[in-house]
Amino acid sequence: MSLNVRALGLLLGFSLAPLAGAYELLHLESFKLEADAKVMAGFRHGENINFGLGAVEGFGSLKSTGEQSRNDLQMAFKPGLQFDYTRPDYTVYGGGTGVFSTTTLDGELSGQFAHRGDHATKVDAAYVGWRNEWLDFSYGAREFTVGDGFIIGDGTFNQGHDNGQYWTGAFTAWRNTGVVKINTNPVRADLFWLRTDADLGDSRIAGISVENSETARYGQLGFLYFEVFDDNGRNGFAGAEVTGVRAAGLHWPSLPELQFFGEFVAQRGRDDRTGAKVDANAWYTEVNYQFKQLPWTPKLYYRYAYFSGDDPRTPQLEEYRGMFFTIFKRDWDTWYQGEIAGEFFLFNENQISNMAKLKVFPSPRTALGFWYYHHELTTAQYFGLPTQYLEWTDELNWSFEFFASDRLYWYVGAAWATPGAAAREVFGKEDQTVVQTFISYTFR
Repeated sequence: MSLNVRALGLLLGFSLAPLAGAYELLHLESFKLEADAKVMAGFRHGENINFGLGAVEGFGSLKSTGEQSRNDLQMAFKPGLQFDYTRPDYTVYGGGTGVFSTTTLDGELSGQFAHRGDHATKVDAAYVGWRNEWLDFSYGAREFTVGDGFIIGDGTFNQGHDNGQYWTGAFTAWRNTGVVKINTNPVRADLFWLRTDADLGDSRIAGISVENSETARYGQLGFLYFEVFDDNGRNGFAGAEVTGVRAAGLHWPSLPELQFFGEFVAQRGRDDRTGAKVDANAWYTEVNYQFKQLPWTPKLYYRYAYFSGDDPRTPQLEEYRGMFFTIFKRDWDTWYQGEIAGEFFLFNENQISNMAKLKVFPSPRTALGFWYYHHELTTAQYFGLPTQYLEWTDELNWSFEFFASDRLYWYVGAAWATPGAAAREVFGKEDQTVVQTFISYTFR
């Protein structure tokens, strides 16, 4: 234990050390080489883990270890290099990142995703690209997201056995990509081929995203289509044909304080493993309004999200698959919905979620957030385990965020959730609480 505490102190001390200077390693006329490094650490304490069932022995397990209370410390160091070679008509660029990560103390709270002693030393991103004024082509392992990451977010599901940690989300790149960005007006497009990590089936995806280029006046509308060609028979993604339409930041120019977000995704095709027809849907609608004339400029949000569940009475597969969703593209709730339900239990399939949120901004560099979630199952089963009821949980989240600079970010949060009838059938009957903090610093 003392070794883990010393490691945390050393890591945080390094992350808060003063910046010595710019990390421009080399600059020779048209060629520039730069370096950066990001340090992340997250600590969580949980009581009545898994609604009182206790931490479980692993992913997909309902066998309890008997631990009702846990402390979890996850840390990661992520150095990176970037270069660009600029000519009058084009730029050649590239980069890469590595990750050194570990999970300590008792391990990830729920017991599913990372265990004490898990660690990883791996390459995350490694890519090259070419771009000019309107065309951008890249190849290799790198980040790529469509919209706010509702279904195409990132290709890594961070788990301890492979990535050394879970909650810090240190790995963000797809294992491989080929992306062509066509940056024209008034419409732009992305053509993409993507490959996930092994936890997401080493899946291969190819598709297209189209959206309007100018967003300041009215917001953005987009269209998405992709197919999953392979998942090594692991996740049931292969064979899916996915179509989606989305809206982001829609508003009237004279009333920019009121904004609308939404997305509809239809999953069709046939499951390559079974040949069963896929007929699943998901959608959400969100409205937010900011009172810019009031002290602390409060912002109110409401979101309704629906993810279809399977009907065992039919031969079709109606259960929507969350696939490749990510986190924090707009806030903590996109797309892990709740620090308890969204982190441990419900992963954007077979669920209906209502979210109400208030955020206030006491200063330009601080924010306070308050969330209420109501989750229920769409159909009476939990990942294939039949239930009699649909009600899953009511949950409250609280957060304080400090945006000290574009390099230093600090978060403190707490969550409380009470199990509904369906959750009590599967897990326990006790209210669960989590307190947590996360800090990151980027040297650049």
